[in-house]
Amino acid sequence: MEERTIMPTPGSDEIDLKDLIVQLWKKRKFILMVTGLFLLLGIFVAFTSPVSYTASCTVVPQTGQKGGSNLGGLASMMGVSLGSAMSGETLSPTVYPQIIKSVPFCREIMKTPITAEKSPNTPITLYEYYTDKQYQPKNLLKGVKKYTVGLPGVILSTVRKSSPVDEAPGAYTDSVTGKVISLTPKERSAISAIQQNILFESNPKDGYIKLGYTFAEPEAAAAIADNLFNTLEKYVKNYKAQKQQDNLLFVESSYTEARNDFLQKQGNLAAFQDANRGLVSAVARATERRLSSEYDIAFTVYNELAKQLEQAKLALKESTPVLTVIDPVVVPQQRSEPRRGVIMAAFLFLGLIIGMGWALTKPFVQDIVKKVSEVE
Repeated sequence: MEERTIMPTPGSDEIDLKDLIVQLWKKRKFILMVTGLFLLLGIFVAFTSPVSYTASCTVVPQTGQKGGSNLGGLASMMGVSLGSAMSGETLSPTVYPQIIKSVPFCREIMKTPITAEKSPNTPITLYEYYTDKQYQPKNLLKGVKKYTVGLPGVILSTVRKSSPVDEAPGAYTDSVTGKVISLTPKERSAISAIQQNILFESNPKDGYIKLGYTFAEPEAAAAIADNLFNTLEKYVKNYKAQKQQDNLLFVESSYTEARNDFLQKQGNLAAFQDANRGLVSAVARATERRLSSEYDIAFTVYNELAKQLEQAKLALKESTPVLTVIDPVVVPQQRSEPRRGVIMAAFLFLGLIIGMGWALTKPFVQDIVKKVSEVE
């Protein structure tokens, strides 16, 4: 029986909905078969995809410190107003993503000791896990993708391995120290894997960030996420301490200069008063007033810098948290990937759409092919 092509009704640009439904009903077996095949493919993908767990913590970064600390109260009793000097300058949370994805940061994360399923008694580093295939779980879907869709990449990587240029270590410049960091191909591969699995979410409205890591094993994921937080906290603390140390050195230098100037002005005034005791000339009185004014100015500068010096010293000693944990890292109990229900539903919907689409377009395609054949 020849299939009837759905064509627009005369005088109308629209296809009759009734004919459309009839066409789909005629092809229902084909649509169901295609949908079933895609559903089976979705089940295969869902149950062969690598399982991963995500461990994370929620922290509040310090943006400034209000008064009220013990050292601040003690300084107030001494007549010193610490103000914002106690909090020091901290890194803005907006630069945290650049920090945690940087090469030096990831190199520290590579050293994280973990206990893998294939090494239960001997802890290994994250670098060893990513570079030694014996510790990684085998995955059927990954192997199928590697030698089907990813076959061109496998061929290219084989060709590149034979090139001595590609075996040379990469070079990265540390923006903080200015030193050149050399990386081997294995280190580059491990750093790339770490960067892809780091989770960072920022909520500027509520003022908190979420930091985590996705890994194939739950206990190891928690250990890596905890080390991520500790390493980030160390970076932020070091930056804050360095700023406070630089400020202390600057204030100490200014204080020394002001003290020497004050002592000189004080000596000049005292020497003049001793040498001109009892004189009542206008020139002597004017000179004494000038020396006295210079002494007052020098004393004011010296006194203010002495206060700032105490502020800088107390700020350096003050230990304040720069990242406050409000939701600590825990070992995840449920996998984060794969989301099997979503995968199967997506493949089911895709199969239904493809089956219906082909059932509706096939008559048009056949008609076009037929007309082309007649013309030839």
